Amino acid sequence: MRSWFCFMACLLCCPLAAAQASGGSEYPLRIEQAKSPQGIRFVAVNDGQAPVTVFFRLDGSNIRADKELPLAVTIAPRTSREIVRISPRGRSGRFNFHFEHSAAIGDAFTPPDKDCRYRLPFGKGVRTQIVQEPGGALTTHNSGHIRNAIDFGLPEGTLVTAARAGTVVEVKDGFTVGRLDPSLAGQANRVVVVHADNTVGYYLHLAPKRALVRPGQRIGVGEALAYSGNTGYSGGPHLHFDVRRAAVEPGGAVTQKSVPVDFYDAAGKKITIREGAWVEAD
Repeated sequence: MRSWFCFMACLLCCPLAAAQASGGSEYPLRIEQAKSPQGIRFVAVNDGQAPVTVFFRLDGSNIRADKELPLAVTIAPRTSREIVRISPRGRSGRFNFHFEHSAAIGDAFTPPDKDCRYRLPFGKGVRTQIVQEPGGALTTHNSGHIRNAIDFGLPEGTLVTAARAGTVVEVKDGFTVGRLDPSLAGQANRVVVVHADNTVGYYLHLAPKRALVRPGQRIGVGEALAYSGNTGYSGGPHLHFDVRRAAVEPGGAVTQKSVPVDFYDAAGKKITIREGAWVEAD
């Protein structure tokens, strides 16, 4: 899930006036304005299955707020939360303002579980080669949100399974094209899972129309998610797996940061992830 940015501006002669937002995201979170006796309430509404961290900034003239701004908050799944109330500072009732917000899936205030042990994300007995390792000589994972991503060279149609238990928050399986074309970067079929510590696992480049889960579904370690494919910005059939967490940048924007993961076999032995190495799920 990418972070997003919205901007909105109003000139108010009454406590509330209509306004339109630009930007947005496919993730179902929005900022609503509601009239109150004193002025305006800003409410974050999260209609999705995952927590979302929101950074909110508001500026204007002749206004007072009931909280110190800017601020960052986490909105739980399927809930709404009042962010702030504003009202006119003077007697005229006239004030103007603009606000902006950014947001990302995850909870920026909950640290990741550093002791978590991940299972290889494919069916038992499947043996495959590591195509890209974090920080390896050959890597296309240079952005901060995927810096610790791993590519497994799975043939198309290989069963993809959960590396960690969680709740499915997004499923995309309608894309059919895959090649080395940057314009396809957002067209990788995927399953996205939020974990107990509010980190988020991404399984990308999956086969068309072969997802086996739905948003809101609870899944356990090793349970089937989908089948591998070659969709989106891809140089060949493989599975991209990475884990991310929400983070508030020093300037205030909310983004996602890559989280390092460790894989273990059934006997509890750590699996070495190295470009070119062969690994087998047990």
